[in-house]
Amino acid sequence: MRDTVGAIHNLQHLLGSMRVGPKALARVIPDVHASCAPMITAARDLVATARVRVESAASCGEIAELVIARMRELERALEHAKGGSLKASDHLMLESTVGRVVKDLDGSLELVELLVEASATGRVPVDVTDVVRESGSRPDTGSGRGRRIRVSIDGPPEPVLVRVNPRLALRLFAFSVAAVGGKEDAVHTVITADASNCSLRVEAARAGRDGVIIPAPPLIDLSLRCCAEVARGGGGSLEAGEDRAFVTLTFPIAELDP
Repeated sequence: MRDTVGAIHNLQHLLGSMRVGPKALARVIPDVHASCAPMITAARDLVATARVRVESAASCGEIAELVIARMRELERALEHAKGGSLKASDHLMLESTVGRVVKDLDGSLELVELLVEASATGRVPVDVTDVVRESGSRPDTGSGRGRRIRVSIDGPPEPVLVRVNPRLALRLFAFSVAAVGGKEDAVHTVITADASNCSLRVEAARAGRDGVIIPAPPLIDLSLRCCAEVARGGGGSLEAGEDRAFVTLTFPIAELDP
């Protein structure tokens, strides 16, 4: 799925370049078209597996349906484009279709990556501030052209240990940051804890020099609902305020052996 989305991004770049002519596009389009059917099968199979392993993610089926619908749309457009010479009107129509499709595919792929991480069952004690800091080094599985958001922290003086799947926690926090990130691409995170849970309240902030730079995953309509379902399955929660003015991500406190 990553390879196919990457190939579609390459096609989008070629379609938008004034230096690339119809002959060059004619060599690329058949390869992207050939990848559509395997992508549909991969999406269906992978999401079906995730649905079994991540029972809390009720939106799995909707993610698969979205990917399949967009790939079918792209498949039809590419079939038409490779059937003859690419006229100017055909070029513009294909470029529009690819741009529309790739946006949903980017967001869907991030959710698939989230489900893959959620399928791992291991949870370990982790300092919650490390979840924030390490999110800056989280692999960017998107197109590489996503937003970068600066995150500052206001936390308790003593370490707070939460029991989480670390890689899943990084992704959930990155989604929270992406949902809130304001016009200045900066957020502030306030960390609070009680005997049972630790909460990270993420709010828009003014840009500053301090903080961690986090690659923000692209969002689609399903993103926050899927994240909330996955967080709930991991013993926590993710709740967005009205108009996404803030997002509160909660993890269970780690109960250490005496």
